[in-house]
Amino acid sequence: MAAQSFEHVFTDPAAAAEGADICVFCTPIGAMETIAKVIAPVMASHGIVTDAGSVKGSVVHTLEPIFGGRFVGSHPMAGSERSGISAARPDLFEGATAVVTPTEKSDPRAVSEVESLWRDVGCRIVTMSPDEHDESVARISHLPHAAAAALVNAINRRLPEAQKIAGGGYRDTTRIAAGPPAMWSEILLENKAALIAGLEDFTHTLEELKALLHSHDAAALEAYLSRAKEVRDNLP
Repeated sequence: MAAQSFEHVFTDPAAAAEGADICVFCTPIGAMETIAKVIAPVMASHGIVTDAGSVKGSVVHTLEPIFGGRFVGSHPMAGSERSGISAARPDLFEGATAVVTPTEKSDPRAVSEVESLWRDVGCRIVTMSPDEHDESVARISHLPHAAAAALVNAINRRLPEAQKIAGGGYRDTTRIAAGPPAMWSEILLENKAALIAGLEDFTHTLEELKALLHSHDAAALEAYLSRAKEVRDNLP
């Protein structure tokens, strides 16, 4: 408040949404349905609704019946392991990707408004179906978080004192494991089928790496690492 971060603050969702032209759900996924049923009757009849949730299938399934075609799911791929107003940045969305997930029920005007919202704050728009989104983020968002948490737990379980000498590599690789556990538990469970498939692929890739080490095949190991480097170097 002292930093003038808000123009208005409400504790009542209905009061906040009354007459609103657009509402963006940034709540935990499990809270969305209850809030949606409260604000739907008081929003402007032309009001558009979207969200910033990390999973789209369950959110669309929940909110589309309440708001109809004026709800269009979206997911700005931005943020960090930090949370709360102290973690806010004016450039948070600059250059980030915002995934917009319309369905056959979506109002074209609502789709356009949601795309404009994210474009106006600096995002690049990518359009996917809700299912395509969930399969993709399971691999490039949810799996990395699960892997980072598993790496921290594995090291802490076997050799906790090693973390005293942690350098940049360990800190960079495990940064996202510092994210809010309650929030991430909900996200991982909401997308568990796609995440489990990703974990199975990841486990297979780790087994491949372990086999290369057992075989002492330096050329194959270098090729394995080179493939990863090439892909990583070409991230947009």
